[in-house]
Amino acid sequence: MSDTPDPVLQRVRAGLQWPSWQHWQDAAADELPTIDLGPVDHHSRDVAIRSRLSLAKTTNDGGPYLDIFTTQAHERIEREFGQELGPLASFTFAIKDLLAVEGRPMMAGSAARQDAPPEQATAPMIRSLEALGAVSIGTVTLHEFAFGVTGINPFAGTAMNPTAPDRITGGSSSGSAAAVADGSARISIGTDTGGSIRGPASFCGVVGYKPSFGLYPSAGVFPLSGTLDHVGLFATSTDDVAAVHRALGFPSKSSALPKRIGVARADVESADEDVQQLMHRAMRALEAAGCDLVDVQWPDAEKTFVTSTAIMFSEAAAIHDQALRAHPDRYGSDIRARLELGANLTSIEVATAHEYRRQLIAEVMATLVDVDVIIGPTTPMVAPLVTLASDPALPPRIVSNTRLGNVVGLPAISLPLPSPEAPVGLQVLGAHDHQLLAAAAAIETIVAVS
Repeated sequence: MSDTPDPVLQRVRAGLQWPSWQHWQDAAADELPTIDLGPVDHHSRDVAIRSRLSLAKTTNDGGPYLDIFTTQAHERIEREFGQELGPLASFTFAIKDLLAVEGRPMMAGSAARQDAPPEQATAPMIRSLEALGAVSIGTVTLHEFAFGVTGINPFAGTAMNPTAPDRITGGSSSGSAAAVADGSARISIGTDTGGSIRGPASFCGVVGYKPSFGLYPSAGVFPLSGTLDHVGLFATSTDDVAAVHRALGFPSKSSALPKRIGVARADVESADEDVQQLMHRAMRALEAAGCDLVDVQWPDAEKTFVTSTAIMFSEAAAIHDQALRAHPDRYGSDIRARLELGANLTSIEVATAHEYRRQLIAEVMATLVDVDVIIGPTTPMVAPLVTLASDPALPPRIVSNTRLGNVVGLPAISLPLPSPEAPVGLQVLGAHDHQLLAAAAAIETIVAVS
């Protein structure tokens, strides 16, 4: 494998210098068909956007929104009436309060940002969606500084799980998941550093897409861990994700059932019994559809945990060093403890984590040579009860299956599985975004009726 001129492994040998993943994806995506969103008339657009704005306001008691852009959205509808509409004109979207919106302070869900001035410019990801016709309808809450996976936030407010109000929404992109799940936003922007899109998607019964590292712009996003952070999307279907992906200028193609699917058997067997049952049912449905399912050797879970934790915590500590020293009382106790742990990691421990990361990337890429995609449960459990959210053993387990995707920087998506109880997600990981989305669309259709 070391002699294979694979662009990913070349970057591994170069010390993980990843300026962009797009160039190697484009080369493999020639002659892909365009996704046709269909015509959007002004009246239909007006009705759809006003309806979702109204829903956002009616669901905001315990809902996800920090600020609803009612006036701005209405003004935009009126301003653009009669004009040619962009390909995403029928889309409304919510914004995780970790992205800059011009004229508004970005609070990042923390009292530590209480003196933050209004932002001078809107994040490129938001500007891109708006330029394509999509209408932003508000900012939504998150776990403080995106540094947690329960979504519980005493300062900014905790978004209720629309599908299971007695259970956590998950984090850190809690409000982004809830806004799509409650129907007020067609899509939403989230960030994912260890599973912060895919985990809430799993718990709320929606689709959560983490693209390849660096594919969607991170400028104007408050960082948690610069080498692990990913900007991504929530939606109710892979069709909507693919439509947005294509409109943003990236390769996309129609649904394509993968012939050979790797199964992260260790992740399946370590899940709770109810999750295992749903996974086995989905796997039987895929086999019945003609897919060849094979068990794959997944990297050592402990090595993945050490790698993700050491890199994330050390990079977060460096970002917050000055602010934490100046105002430690403004940070939540859980966030402060993680930042202090990161600050106390030695250079040898961090260097070891980066070496582990290189090894993990090589292992995963070697596995993807023999299979089209790899599946497993997004989380090993359904959304835990809110009353259990303070259990210190909970966060590491929630992200036990997702953090590898951030370490290796490859695209991954969480798809909802039919469940009689609380929602459960199926994670699909691949080597190329356009192939992953095509495979996910096919898998979604099959497991939806399993």
